[in-house]
Amino acid sequence: MPGFGKDDRRSHLFADPPAEFRPAAYWFWHTLPADDEIETQLRDFRNQGYGTILIQARLAMPRELYLSEAFLERYRKAVEVMQKLGLVAGLYDDYNWTSGQAGGRTVSGAPHLSERHLFWATTSSSGGEISGIEAPFATGMGPDIASWIYDGGRPVFGEWELLAAVYHGPGFSQIEDVSASIRIVPGEGGCRFEILGEIDADRQITVFVSARCLTSRLINYLLPEAGARFVEVGLEPYARRLGHLMPETLQFLFYDQPGPQFYTWNQKSGNLGNSLLYAPSLRRKVEEATGLVFGQALLNLLYDLGPETAAVRVNFYATYSRLMNEAFFGPVKAFCERHGLRMTGHEILPHVGGYALNGGFSSVDPRVVPGVDFFGIDAFRDETAVDANNYVPQLSPKLGDSVARAHGRARTMVEIYATATRTEGRGAGQWELTPATLRAQSIRMHMAGARQVIMHALYQTSGSDGDPRLFVNPRFDFAPGLNFEPWWDHHRGIADETARLSAFLEDFRPETPVGVFYPLATALAEGPRHLHGPHFGAWCEALAKLPCGHMILDEQSIADGEVRDDMLVANGLCFSALVLPGASRIASSAVMVKLAEFVSAGGRLWISGVDPKSLRGEPLGCGVRFSDPPGLATLAELVSHLPDTAPKILAGSAVSSTVGRDSEGFWKVVIFNDGGTDEAVRVTLGAGFVFETWDVETGTPEPQRAARLLDIALAPHDLLCLRMRSGEGTGEEVQLRSTLEDHDAMITLSTCWTFRTVDEEPACPIFVTTGWQAQGYASYSGIGLYECSFDLPDACEAVLDLPGVSVAVEVRLDDSIVGRRARPPFRIDLGRLDAGPHRLALLVANTAANRFYADTPYAGEPWPDESGLTAAPRLFLLPTADMKETA
Repeated sequence: MPGFGKDDRRSHLFADPPAEFRPAAYWFWHTLPADDEIETQLRDFRNQGYGTILIQARLAMPRELYLSEAFLERYRKAVEVMQKLGLVAGLYDDYNWTSGQAGGRTVSGAPHLSERHLFWATTSSSGGEISGIEAPFATGMGPDIASWIYDGGRPVFGEWELLAAVYHGPGFSQIEDVSASIRIVPGEGGCRFEILGEIDADRQITVFVSARCLTSRLINYLLPEAGARFVEVGLEPYARRLGHLMPETLQFLFYDQPGPQFYTWNQKSGNLGNSLLYAPSLRRKVEEATGLVFGQALLNLLYDLGPETAAVRVNFYATYSRLMNEAFFGPVKAFCERHGLRMTGHEILPHVGGYALNGGFSSVDPRVVPGVDFFGIDAFRDETAVDANNYVPQLSPKLGDSVARAHGRARTMVEIYATATRTEGRGAGQWELTPATLRAQSIRMHMAGARQVIMHALYQTSGSDGDPRLFVNPRFDFAPGLNFEPWWDHHRGIADETARLSAFLEDFRPETPVGVFYPLATALAEGPRHLHGPHFGAWCEALAKLPCGHMILDEQSIADGEVRDDMLVANGLCFSALVLPGASRIASSAVMVKLAEFVSAGGRLWISGVDPKSLRGEPLGCGVRFSDPPGLATLAELVSHLPDTAPKILAGSAVSSTVGRDSEGFWKVVIFNDGGTDEAVRVTLGAGFVFETWDVETGTPEPQRAARLLDIALAPHDLLCLRMRSGEGTGEEVQLRSTLEDHDAMITLSTCWTFRTVDEEPACPIFVTTGWQAQGYASYSGIGLYECSFDLPDACEAVLDLPGVSVAVEVRLDDSIVGRRARPPFRIDLGRLDAGPHRLALLVANTAANRFYADTPYAGEPWPDESGLTAAPRLFLLPTADMKETA
């Protein structure tokens, strides 16, 4: 079994991971930086462990500066400095976000390229109107976001055009086109339509009209010429200025949530939640795909007209999505190929921040944007990327990894951004973010499928006091700016540790006994409020909590898969069970056949919510049905009966794990204690095995050992990586401990502490059982220096235990740095200490919340945040023979 020899490529990657595994970050530009600012900040980012930087112009920067000659010259200078420092650059492709607008340049001088939308109204009278058009998703984020999207800060529509009018009787019988009988009368804020003739009492007319948003800077993503112009005015200027840096330093392009706005209006009705984009090509392509005239196809989107409605909707939205993808992603992909750049980025993810497919942006209908067919969009990318919101477990990395594997790749980029959770104003973010929270989330993301985590963000400036405006004041533009956190100097340890975890998982094929079906046809036919959304989320969340290895499969992956014995082999993975979560429709007959074959061969098929049917209505007719997704106990029982030759991990619910094989056939196991207490973990593999531990904190190996089983005591937030193989001797029961048991020889350091801020003299007495925020420093964010002296009667080994630290600490003993810690348990091995007096100094960093939220509407509860020491430090005095391993 390979060890950690100096020529072992794996160990080199693990010890010093390259940029692809290291954290990446958006570097928010609020003004044009000077040379010294570029040099100083980029060097700082590199020194704190970042490998990749993407410059992003934000709302605080005047829009007219974006892509100006001055902007491009500063951009060139910054990337040249990145080249000198060994950093990788990514091209973030727009101003703020919503790729395609180029800060308004795409539609400037070409207004016909701005977003044109399709609206409708159903009436039984002789006329009607489209009125009260709103963009709640945009305007709900505040006036400055609205002004970023709209000239004048609000949507104004004009150039109204009748698309179709459909006359229908009771139950949508007797449908006929009556477009020739409709007259459009444009008006302020909308339009009226008049019906020439009488309407029978029991009949209605649905009128479809389109209009261009005259004030929008967003493009019509159905128009190939809009995508081409975006490349011309928004991307080629970078290539002209930075071509000498492509692709060696500037290596990839990253797009961010391309899509139109989500409009609603007073007369909106039916299954579709927002307006659609419209272009003449849509009419032609939809009529070809559905075999219906345009008006009748549109009517099927709104109302259930019978057995053919599901097929019409699926064909319509598939056509609509394909036109958007080809019109926008196609030109962007061609630009990347011309300049040797990898193409990546993410579309809008309506599940962001959770597991339910439509639980993140619950007010929108993702069918109107690139936001449903994730597998189809990924075909344009060279590297998969997804979005994640806040620091909680969620679906995104697992879905990203699944999408990548469907296209012959593996793993994904994950962008993490923070929105406010304890106060109003989502852009106010989380200045209260702790390094322990950041580290835990990065570990979760890597274990779920992330290769690289993109932090949102590093800031050029921390903003200004007395200005509570969201987004315009950089301080409240999706905070925190990590480099302005008092604990920033602790970031390098987090970056190194999580990069090593990512490198460890690179050569890794996960064990996936369960496959979860991605119900695309159901999402298109039923819409985002259907039960498939929460059912899909419930299954994925439960499988993650067990934890049970799983991956997500689209229809093509299943159709192309091979049934071997009682397993489905798809995308290079083996599945013993498949889940159909709330899937009312399956589009491909090949999938129906393959599922039946899988069940006949002994595979398990679990169905929740509804009985799946084809688009024509034929039932699937096999599988075990659950009315609701099973709870954890039931699901644990189900998966316990699946064939499994992988290492067995027995642990409490707070422990997460992932298991897979590397290219040489060895098992890799990652175990993380995601809880707040010590956890006991047992690992077994057959009758015996040999194993290596890969220490992510130090990047150095532990000796290879043989074992019959491993009993592991994991302290809170501890992470363990194992590489193992069975059949190499029975070995013995091996105990690995990272916890420190209480010991009789203990000194509690509860009194005689002094405190001062790093820029304050003199020091003053302070209690260490409550934070400094309650002792006269409510709005202080920074480093607090605690000092005390103690005497040891005898020489001994000593471990410092800090039961309460908010949020990171550097420990100095007798003027020498002996350790640093930015996550629980806060324990530092002090080594062997001589008898006599010693001087202990603790430099504690809190978060920026108390400083930056003071006297703002965003302080929320609790405020002020706990800071500094909150429990008395303890010294464990241990004879050398009794010394335990410490985390």
